[in-house]
Amino acid sequence: MKKSKLFYLLGIVLVSTALVFSSCKKDDDPAPAPPVVDPCDTYLPTFSPTYLVIPGTPEMLDFYITCTTDDWEMIKVIVTYPGGLGSNEYLGSGQLMTSGSPFTFSNYFPKLGGTWIFAITGNIKSGNCVNKSFTVTVSSVVTGK
Repeated sequence: MKKSKLFYLLGIVLVSTALVFSSCKKDDDPAPAPPVVDPCDTYLPTFSPTYLVIPGTPEMLDFYITCTTDDWEMIKVIVTYPGGLGSNEYLGSGQLMTSGSPFTFSNYFPKLGGTWIFAITGNIKSGNCVNKSFTVTVSSVVTGK
């Protein structure tokens, strides 16, 4: 075989190889990263309600609610009586509460047995989720005669 034909054949092989490999698609784009989930999106502070019975005729209840996890700003609290017999709304007007400090209401409630419900709306003021708004519902069961 002549040298010119050999170079010609070698040139065709090289060009063909270059065309084949350049037409192969490589996946240079990595898979998109999963979205970053903010733990504050699902975080809710923890509240613990309790009550005292105020003796008298009739007996009355004095509720105390404590946030056990965070300092917080009180926006409002809606108190719902057992069985839906009534409700009261209390505005916090931005009152700041520290973790572990109980708050109470400006009045007593009639002693009604059953489940009292407290819908607490506020803003977190400590920890990793500062200024996150929340609404937490907690309940307290009143027993006895």
